[in-house]
Amino acid sequence: MRFLPMLPMTTNEAAWKRVHGAGALQDRWLRHGTDLRDPVRSGVPLSD
Repeated sequence: MRFLPMLPMTTNEAAWKRVHGAGALQDRWLRHGTDLRDPVRSGVPLSD
């Protein structure tokens, strides 16, 4: 059995991830300094 990490994301981030891939979303999170442990954080900007 393998356990995968669970990352909280907004519904918009989840939809964006399905289109652009997990790596692209992770890059956005890193670029914007997103704290994924913050349960009340707002979504990262998804438009360029």
